Amino acid sequence: MPDGKPRPLKYRELRKKLKKFGVIEDPHCRGKGSERVFIKPRSSGEMRGPQYTVKHHGDGCEISKPVLVALLRRFGIRPGDFWG
Repeated sequence: MPDGKPRPLKYRELRKKLKKFGVIEDPHCRGKGSERVFIKPRSSGEMRGPQYTVKHHGDGCEISKPVLVALLRRFGIRPGDFWG
């Protein structure tokens, strides 16, 4: 399937794509239960900025399209840039 079309992503793919936009998985913080926290630091070395939690049941679990859309909106990433 071409990369330019929105589709569910595996957790490891999501983490890799978000890294290109400066969004990282916070290794010191977890949400409730199996949720992991993604954060877009405002400046280097500082762990403040927009955050979003995503369920993590392993690196191969799929993240649905509605969750991806909300995540992109939270971090201010244009869908065309993310999927293109």
